[in-house]
Amino acid sequence: MTRRILARQLCDIAIATTTALSLVGSQSVAFAQPDAERETRTPIKHVIVIIGENRTFDHVFATYKPVDKNETVWNLLSKGIVKPDGAPGPNYAEALQYSATDNTTWRMAPTKAAYATLPPAMVGGPSTPQVCAALGATTGTSCDTPANEQQAKAIENGLADGYYQYMLTGGTGQPSHQPDQRIAYDGQGPTTLPPGPFQLTSANLPYDAYAASPVHRFYQPAYTG
Repeated sequence: MTRRILARQLCDIAIATTTALSLVGSQSVAFAQPDAERETRTPIKHVIVIIGENRTFDHVFATYKPVDKNETVWNLLSKGIVKPDGAPGPNYAEALQYSATDNTTWRMAPTKAAYATLPPAMVGGPSTPQVCAALGATTGTSCDTPANEQQAKAIENGLADGYYQYMLTGGTGQPSHQPDQRIAYDGQGPTTLPPGPFQLTSANLPYDAYAASPVHRFYQPAYTG
């Protein structure tokens, strides 16, 4: 099972759930009431959401609003960094991304400056979905048909029936390792993004699309000699 399919399953579980979330990680939603005091539609009172590799809490829950008025969440929306529609919020500057250069002595806190624009998000993943290619498709970002979904089950078993379509969709339609032209945010394209968080999903880059993992190095020193 690909990480992309698993991520889609986890997103669907999280979106469909209206109970309190208990997350393992550096960020979490506010504490839920004791189990005995909670009224839920089902016996489920907590859901643990595991975020896939190279993804963060805000990748999935940046604009999440708790259903229960007594619950709070610490995310980009609650901090005013983005608005409910994903556009930059009044506190967008709190999440600016910085670069730093130190070519002499290694320092814990080198002088830094905010990017003028973000380094571009690059294309990652196959231009045509891998299972489509295995079924003989050489071009196109999707080959989802009932017949192909049946053939996909023979290649990757164990998925819920509703997920086989995602093995046949999401191709990038672009060569890899270049700015991803599907990305657009706040009126800007992949090479002119503002230096902070941006909405990844859009009509051109839906949840089932292949996307490259973000660069997540804290410091990347260059060594010579």
